[in-house]
Amino acid sequence: MAGALDIKRRISSIKNTKKVTKAMEIVSAAKMKKAVDALVALRPYAISMRDVFLSVGADAADHPLLTSREVKKVCFIVIGSNKGLCGSFNAQIARILREKIGDVDDAIEKSFVTVGRKSDRNVKLLGYDPVATFPDLNYSPDSVAVMPLVKMVMDGYSDHDFDQVIVLYTDYINPITQEPRARQVLPVDMSEVERTIKEIDEARSLQDNQVMYAPFTIEPSPAEVVTALVPRVVEAQLLHALLESNASKESSRMMAMKNATDAAGDIIDDLTLAYNKMRQAKITQEISEISAGRAALE
Repeated sequence: MAGALDIKRRISSIKNTKKVTKAMEIVSAAKMKKAVDALVALRPYAISMRDVFLSVGADAADHPLLTSREVKKVCFIVIGSNKGLCGSFNAQIARILREKIGDVDDAIEKSFVTVGRKSDRNVKLLGYDPVATFPDLNYSPDSVAVMPLVKMVMDGYSDHDFDQVIVLYTDYINPITQEPRARQVLPVDMSEVERTIKEIDEARSLQDNQVMYAPFTIEPSPAEVVTALVPRVVEAQLLHALLESNASKESSRMMAMKNATDAAGDIIDDLTLAYNKMRQAKITQEISEISAGRAALE
């Protein structure tokens, strides 16, 4: 019965693994809901920011962070995870990263800022050294935690260290579907803010509440309001990308752990069937031997 004992040990081991993957699935589901709730909570802020920004209109045109220039240097912000066990989440980001690098002319200088250790590794595998990495920013990101990244890219754009900033992230569509995206952060483009609001709506299929705003009174001047507002626009863009990626990561991990749990259950069923067949064959053999022995004695 050595073979049967080995099968019993394997069944016991896989049952323990199944308990772990099931627990991870439940934890990821809870984290995913929390991340989606945080994403939806960003919506009123993004809408109000857009309305204030549009109210100053042409006065924003001359702000340096809103002015496009010839792209000689581009910076990619790559958002991934710190750990694995989340399906194809990091592989999708690696794929769109390669595509975007291929789309950029070889004469254009490229620099990279990574969020998450997996993104840092993917960038280095392509032969580039990130200028900065934020390994813990993808854990419950908020407006305070994202400010060092916001300041870094704004200062870099203002100092002409790069002429365009593009963030690569994973857009959460539903628990089963996530899509890698690329979005321009600098120079600021209000059409990207509109896309941000649209994606937040898609995360929960919310309808826009028709809130009537009173006319804005701009003080002390439109130019100063724009100067104060532009960092908030960049902050909202990056925070949105982080929250989308966080929700996508947890949903991808939830599905990966669900698949692992289902696979463990199938293996347990197959091993149990094999064990029962082996045990039945052994019992049949023993009965045959007893019957043959009795017949010999008669």
